[in-house]
Amino acid sequence: MTAFTNAATLILVPALLTGATTATAYAETGPTQVKAACAPAALGYEARARAPIASSVVLITVTNKSGAACTIDRFPSVTFGDLDGSARPVPATQSGPRQLAAKGKLYAALRTDDRSSPARYVRSLAVSAEPAAEGTRFTARQIGAPATGIAVYDPITTLWKQSVDEAVTSLPAS
Repeated sequence: MTAFTNAATLILVPALLTGATTATAYAETGPTQVKAACAPAALGYEARARAPIASSVVLITVTNKSGAACTIDRFPSVTFGDLDGSARPVPATQSGPRQLAAKGKLYAALRTDDRSSPARYVRSLAVSAEPAAEGTRFTARQIGAPATGIAVYDPITTLWKQSVDEAVTSLPAS
């Protein structure tokens, strides 16, 4: 049998053999507690188009309004008006937990249109920190988009970041 050098691994192996989940086992025994998911009512959102508007970049902010740290998904779920689908995360990744400090903020940058093909225009977008949640809806006017609406073609979003600059610089060049 291979020797384990990671203490967390040593703790998890017996827990997993007894049927506990990784998150449960680590939360009960590890040095860092896995936080509970943020309640939808504890989260506040902002969405603002970045200048110049022609770049189709929207800055998204999520705020934990509660006094306790909690978890959200590692990237925002963004849907557009009556269009099917949502913005895809870059880099490509699976859903997973991301801790949000008590009274803390995280930022993501969203590019709604890569300008590679004709865009469709929608009057609103919705943002959520959990894929299963409906999200908070913002009209094109509320985010500062042009009167024609929000241009959408192959939208992408960054993972949640600690700062506005980190979020914006995480968007790949179009």
